[in-house]
Amino acid sequence: MKIDLWFATPVYHHDASEAEAGMIQSSVAQMLDTEYKEILSRDDAKSRSYIQSRHLEHRQVLHKYQLDELHHWLTQHCGGFIKKLHPDAKALEIRESWLNFYFPGDSQEVHHHMHPTSPSFISGSLYLEAEPNSGDIKFYHPAFGASGYQSSQGLETFEASYAPKPNRLVLFRSHVPHGVMQNRSDKVRISLSFNVYIQD
Repeated sequence: MKIDLWFATPVYHHDASEAEAGMIQSSVAQMLDTEYKEILSRDDAKSRSYIQSRHLEHRQVLHKYQLDELHHWLTQHCGGFIKKLHPDAKALEIRESWLNFYFPGDSQEVHHHMHPTSPSFISGSLYLEAEPNSGDIKFYHPAFGASGYQSSQGLETFEASYAPKPNRLVLFRSHVPHGVMQNRSDKVRISLSFNVYIQD
């Protein structure tokens, strides 16, 4: 008997080198407090189980704060991942980028990043501040929620978690369901999330 496993769910992760970590932290140091205060002034800042705003000016932080070096670094990693997934892709563009603040006890429900009219190809999270036990990102089989989906472990089920740590980058296909587990640390967990689009 032979069983073929055809439909992989790829997830890319990279822990920044010391030099890369220095670049990341220096890039975001000046904007984190400013962006947090601006988000708190918005009417939707606390409408979820964590702090975030969906107002357009908070969905473009890479461009808003001219984080060119960080943008270039993210683009390089995204390009390497996309080349494995879609070798014929001609170009990529990070169109949305935003901050998430998870305080102790915060979490995020299972969701995906597939906008109905303009779906992104891959999405990512870069962890800027993350203590141990501050909330893993957990991925689920793409059929999560479909009839017949089983939570027990087997060939067709898939749940995988990545622990956040400062300067860790995680990339994944935008359609893959994922959530953020409860922040059980006593510190805020901050991540930069983004969506990447491609041209065929």
